[in-house]
Amino acid sequence: MKASGTTSWSALPHQLRVAFIALLAGWATILSWRVLTDGFAEVGIPLLLIGVVLAAMGAVARWSRLPAPAIMAGQLVVGGLLVLGTVTGSPVPTPGNVDAFLVALDDALETSRNYAAPVQAGVPPVYPLLLIGGALVVWLVDVVACTLRRAPVAGLVLLAAYTLPVAVTGNAVSWWLFVVIAGLFLALVFLQHSDHVTSWGRAPDGEKGSFSVRTGAIGNTALALGASAIALAVAVPLAVPTMTMSVFDGNGPGTREVEVKDPMIDLRRDLQRGEDIPLLWVTTAGPKPSYFRISVLSRFNGSSWTPGDREIPETQTATGALPTLDGVATDVPRKEFAYDVRVSPDFRSTWLPTTEQVTRISAGTDWRYDVSTRDFIGANDDVTTAGRTYDFTGAQLTYDAESMNTAVSGAGSVAGIFTDVPSTLNNEIRRLAASVTADAPTRFQKAQLLQQWFRRDGGFRYDVNQVESAGNGGADLMAFLDDRVGYCEQFAASMAIMARVIGIPSRVAVGFLEPEKSTNGSWEFSAHDLHAWPELYFPGSGWVRFEPTPAARADNVPGYTDAQFEAVTEAPTPSASSSTELLPERGETADTDTSTASETTSSIPWVPIVSGVLGLALLVLLLLTPRLVRTSRRRRRLAGDIEDLWVELRDVARDLGHAWPEGRSPRRAGEWLGRLLAAPVAGGERPDRPRRGRDEAPEAAHALDRLVVALERSRYARDPETFTADRFADDLSLVEESLAAAVTPREARRATWWPASVVGRRTSWRPRSRSRRAETPEQDTGRTVDELVG
Repeated sequence: MKASGTTSWSALPHQLRVAFIALLAGWATILSWRVLTDGFAEVGIPLLLIGVVLAAMGAVARWSRLPAPAIMAGQLVVGGLLVLGTVTGSPVPTPGNVDAFLVALDDALETSRNYAAPVQAGVPPVYPLLLIGGALVVWLVDVVACTLRRAPVAGLVLLAAYTLPVAVTGNAVSWWLFVVIAGLFLALVFLQHSDHVTSWGRAPDGEKGSFSVRTGAIGNTALALGASAIALAVAVPLAVPTMTMSVFDGNGPGTREVEVKDPMIDLRRDLQRGEDIPLLWVTTAGPKPSYFRISVLSRFNGSSWTPGDREIPETQTATGALPTLDGVATDVPRKEFAYDVRVSPDFRSTWLPTTEQVTRISAGTDWRYDVSTRDFIGANDDVTTAGRTYDFTGAQLTYDAESMNTAVSGAGSVAGIFTDVPSTLNNEIRRLAASVTADAPTRFQKAQLLQQWFRRDGGFRYDVNQVESAGNGGADLMAFLDDRVGYCEQFAASMAIMARVIGIPSRVAVGFLEPEKSTNGSWEFSAHDLHAWPELYFPGSGWVRFEPTPAARADNVPGYTDAQFEAVTEAPTPSASSSTELLPERGETADTDTSTASETTSSIPWVPIVSGVLGLALLVLLLLTPRLVRTSRRRRRLAGDIEDLWVELRDVARDLGHAWPEGRSPRRAGEWLGRLLAAPVAGGERPDRPRRGRDEAPEAAHALDRLVVALERSRYARDPETFTADRFADDLSLVEESLAAAVTPREARRATWWPASVVGRRTSWRPRSRSRRAETPEQDTGRTVDELVG
């Protein structure tokens, strides 16, 4: 009897060892959930303590030979009480305590619906949900691996818990955590197999008749099986097509997300505000970071402002000191301040919010900066600000109004895109810009009058609900100026184009107006802070901000825009005359008599002329060769079968700058191509970054599906007469037209004259697609997106 008791007591340490290894495996897996919320320590540490209690309780109960159902039920009850105590402060289930727990759980569920992971501080936490889920994971691992003695099956529980953050956020979990979990899982499998071997017994040395096994071989087999399972867990997802998953689902992220991929100010847009949610937090020791800029819109096409084409080298990464400030003289007083930015997961922008004058930034190689606009753009289409943190140094300039008032014209100091005025611009707008600013002798004072006219003298009114009264179509700008009611986008866009009319380079900035002080000391920008304002260029001062939006939206204007100047009696001013005085000189030509005399006294150089013509002809032929080769291939394929059409479609995609998913089935390749379709523009100018997707071009999507089905059937039917190319040529044309509509006009021209399928793949800092996006369906396709508004 004594011996039996001794044996029983000696088994307890082993039970505790196995239970705590199972606990560590489960808890390490739960650590992967730290990406779901800020302040995960408030969940992780209590879960570790809860796991210790459950593991010890289960080990003692198993050592005492209690029935498995009783062990599981007891652990479940104790775990529930511990979760209750963690949330409410008391594990005693009183009516008040239970009500408090239910309220906290309801708040956590509401937060999970309204906020995407990681859930930021300042909102009701999702800790109750994570505590319940984490306690269940720890309990299940202990039940399966220790109570039911099925350690390999416990790996399924670990795998399910481990994939939760991947399914929610779409980001991979750190590799070192996977190694730790895998090691603990292998140890658990090894110990359990050792227990099985020990229970079989071993023969004494030299005795041949007894049942005997080699525990070392069994242990090695267990390790080999566990390692194979882990290897399959890593390898199988790479080969098996996956579906998108979302745990924190519902009405939350889909209706709350603010996406800024093309910050275009469209005067015909229905400008109605959505929910006011926090988008980013800025920490700085400097002044209040008002007018936090996202992007610069430099091109006006007659009805809307767009960012324009951006050619940004790969070397211009947002990782260090930036070039000197554009157009700003060294004697302009300035102070530099450091800014730390944290972006909400609800704010998905391919443009990085910063101050206007950035001198240094640390945002990573995924971002590039544009020298001419000093804004920051994602290097690839899948790079966004969601959930990112970065820091930068910004310069605050003290502008001198007198210097800007005496500055010469800046038209020759900036790129032509900042001074272009569409020829289709209504002449009434031109006359209006001239009449409003007629009394001002200098360009800077004209800009002051424009701002004052929009804010006060012109009778304009700021009203979100009256935006639709601005009309529609190409007459939007004129209709806004007639009705004189609108939103910040109309005010900024109108002042910018009127400034160009009177000879001042201008552009429109899009960003945030005024932040609020957050509880943690940072400045919080929310969705309702989105704003637009014009920036005008004055040599020596650079790009200077103005504020034409009435006081109902923007309370104050920059101090220099209210500066007063002495009356100027001279008719021409330095700024007004300097832009025209040199024009005759630019038009001067060589003396006609001298040129004629030179021509009559010299013989015609026939050899150089003929050589030049032949060389030019050869160059033209070389430049035309890729197009000629491409045309020949296309003609041959259109006379073939459906396989030839599919090859032609592949080359069209490559010519337009897309990567082709090699090795994929026609159906998978068709799904990938469907995301690149766009609606062709029947007339007018093509947008810089058109929307893509099957829903944008349904006819082309159906045509693509018909091509895929025909290709699949042809590979089984082997009937060339049924699947000839001429039957599906119209479908091919539809798909090609939609693919071409999804790229810029320049890329479409390059596909025609310099096709990548002939000359090789072009390299660009911004590829049109990414393999990951091509292979993984876009998550939450049903979510509504709030475009950037002012």
